[in-house]
Amino acid sequence: MPLIKANGININYEVHGKGEPVVLIGGLGSQLQSWATQIPIYSEYFKVIVFDNRGMGKTDKPDTQYTIEMMADDTVALLDSLKIKSASFIGKSMGGMIAQWIGIKYPGKVKKLVMGCSTACRDEVGNEIIKTGREIATKAGMKTVWLTALFLGYSRSYIENNIGSIKENMSTVSESKENLTGYLMQSGACENHDILNLIPKIKAETLVMYGENDFITSPKNSRVLAKLIPNSKLVGFKAGHGFWREYQKEVDKEVLDFLLN
Repeated sequence: MPLIKANGININYEVHGKGEPVVLIGGLGSQLQSWATQIPIYSEYFKVIVFDNRGMGKTDKPDTQYTIEMMADDTVALLDSLKIKSASFIGKSMGGMIAQWIGIKYPGKVKKLVMGCSTACRDEVGNEIIKTGREIATKAGMKTVWLTALFLGYSRSYIENNIGSIKENMSTVSESKENLTGYLMQSGACENHDILNLIPKIKAETLVMYGENDFITSPKNSRVLAKLIPNSKLVGFKAGHGFWREYQKEVDKEVLDFLLN
């Protein structure tokens, strides 16, 4: 996997397929592998760019305060380094927050936006979850954070049916000091994300998706997000924060229909 210097850091990225560019932006604490099931599907139609956000995976993890706007700048700088003038952007959770900033700050770079289980500002419950995640990470480690997020985001039946792959994925979670630092810095950026007043500036055609039973990001936050974006479509799924995996076929079909039409 190549590294490229962009916005002052080394960013780990991959490019798959050919055609119009589509950028996949991951959530808090995730690596580009979180898109593993989407890459082969989306790359049949598009040139898919995936990468590790600042603070995760093989991308640099500076021990300084992060902001969501900063990570949007990272994303656009990566595209500039790859000589890609414009693209569609797909972000889940924190990745949706990053996509918001890209739509606001770089409208000329954006063809379409897709945001899943995201919000324009954190509510009190959401921030308590984030603060608890940081405490768990600091005292019990990153594997425990990952497992806690799984329990909060997915149904019991999904976990029971996928326990083998879940255990396998857990074994790959790094407990390094650098990984912890990156998670804590990303978490702080999420907690401080509050751009409700800027959301109406997003002019790109936007798909907002949410889980009707999402405990981590309230469904009402997604509905507000869609209401504030002038050219948006809102779609809900009968699942929690992890609807992209629990209802993968339905979600991927919704995304592809949106991007291809």
